[in-house]
Amino acid sequence: MRRLLGNLPVLMVAVNVALLSTGRLPSLAGRPLSLAAAAAMGLVLYALKRRGAASPIHVGYLLYMAVNAAGAWCLPVGATRFLSGDAPAVLFGSLCAAAAVPALVAGVCFTKYFARKTVPPAVWATPLFKRINRHMTWGWVALFAASAALTLVPHLFPPGRNTAVRLIFQMVLPPLLLLGVGVPFTRRYPRYYQRKMGIPSPAAFGAAGGPAGGRPMQGGRKEREKEVLMSKRLKVVAVNGSPQMAIGNTSQMIAMMKPVLEAEGIGLEEILLAEKRIEFCAGCGVCLEKGRCWRGDDHQEIAAALLGADGIILASPVYFGHVTAQMKVFIDRSLAYGHRRRATWKPGMAVSVSAGTSETTTALYLAGVLGVYGAFSVGTLTALAVAPGAFMGKELVEARARDLALDLARALKEGRRYPATEHDLSFYLFMRDLVGREKAFMRDDYDHWQASGFLGGFEAYIGQSFSRPAYDQEMRKTWIREMVGKEKAGRAEPPATGPAEPKTTGTLEALLRTMPARFKGDEAGGLECVYQFEITGAENFTGHARIGDGKCAYFDGPHPKPDVTVRSPADVWLAVVRGETGGRGAFLAGKFKVEGDLGLLLRLKDLFSVG
Repeated sequence: MRRLLGNLPVLMVAVNVALLSTGRLPSLAGRPLSLAAAAAMGLVLYALKRRGAASPIHVGYLLYMAVNAAGAWCLPVGATRFLSGDAPAVLFGSLCAAAAVPALVAGVCFTKYFARKTVPPAVWATPLFKRINRHMTWGWVALFAASAALTLVPHLFPPGRNTAVRLIFQMVLPPLLLLGVGVPFTRRYPRYYQRKMGIPSPAAFGAAGGPAGGRPMQGGRKEREKEVLMSKRLKVVAVNGSPQMAIGNTSQMIAMMKPVLEAEGIGLEEILLAEKRIEFCAGCGVCLEKGRCWRGDDHQEIAAALLGADGIILASPVYFGHVTAQMKVFIDRSLAYGHRRRATWKPGMAVSVSAGTSETTTALYLAGVLGVYGAFSVGTLTALAVAPGAFMGKELVEARARDLALDLARALKEGRRYPATEHDLSFYLFMRDLVGREKAFMRDDYDHWQASGFLGGFEAYIGQSFSRPAYDQEMRKTWIREMVGKEKAGRAEPPATGPAEPKTTGTLEALLRTMPARFKGDEAGGLECVYQFEITGAENFTGHARIGDGKCAYFDGPHPKPDVTVRSPADVWLAVVRGETGGRGAFLAGKFKVEGDLGLLLRLKDLFSVG
């Protein structure tokens, strides 16, 4: 039923266009039937929307029917001939408007509906996903506009030859254009753009979709089926830089994590660099200009595996205080990726083993390199060992490996992120300055940073935001004034000449200034009010305390609209604040007066601790 409902708009439009174009049923352009057709299309679109199946193409169909109805009712008879004789032009013009207007007015991409059917929701908010769909949308706007223009070509030919020409330009060429150009463009453009941005594997972001039925925009049917099968299981890729390959301690440490990952439903693939052909970095800088290295060895394939993996591990034993030559060459050749952080993040881990020195610093170096491939570190696994398998405290190394594997699995399966660090900030500040200063040479890097929005600030780069301060600025200012006042008052006291007298507990004004510190935010709930104090006698001043958003702030002077006002001699209210006398008894005895909400007055003892 749902498929039939989804195909019904296509059938309705096809019948409408065919009959109008051939002139077999010109009455369809008449007022009653055109209005009925538009209403029927509206009902079908409403039914599709309730089922979540209303696409932007259906909106274009509705717009086409609405244009026909509006023209039949509002245009002169001569003008309606265009709607009848050039129905294909009106149809493709409506589709063009349905794609262009939402993109121009509200930034809603025409292809987003289809793309969301082919990629996971986690990708929808990424800048790359939005940018690809924006480009795809304007590509389809151009295709619809070109199709509309083709349907108008018969007007350039003599009327006697118009039948065959109309058939070719209105019924044959536009569909061929959409199928021959639109469908390949829809499938291949996301992969092309991801490669251009330094992301060789489409799996890093998924593929955008398009109007060609919502299919993935990459590869053929077999390739898509292979990707679907592979995507059912999460995978961690470990790159091992040990020249001893599978028999070395590094490989054994990686193997310690495999049972835990397998139990979590996560596959682990180990890549041995010693088996691969990776040439030295020539330092030519071509990758900074073009976005990729020109050398044709195994490096690009391994980098693509890391970029496409769900989680990654970089592992190397310590050779002369650092990573092995195999690992260093691989990292050096990753320069093109190192300057262009990914727009998404995934968990990663670093592994290192030494005979007794530098394994922790080497692991920290590898953890920092994880960012080159779009990963953050969930921890480092290190060990001491000389002979293969002869680990210092092997059972402890195995326990640590299991714990880190669980952390990696949890971060991977729950989509967790770790907080940003000083290393992230330092790298960002360095690289933003470098690509901005050398953009003439590093143009591919600069384009990536600009297109990704990273030049806008560290928050955009790291994908995290600073939270709002938990304290009230006015409360902080009051606290500072109080400290400064106490310091000055202490320096102004004359030196003692006799026996020391007990210090006073402070003035009422000083105590009222401590209201923010004595405020019980948990008791306030959603309370928002202003308490005003008009004090006379030994102290003569006016101040007010403002409560809102679970915070309290004290201010000197009156408030224009206080909720409750306390008028009291200083000694009376000082005794109430200190808890030396009951506030209710003093009020009933007429020792102070209150104006406003008495209920708020009664809540004072619950909202503030005794001064």
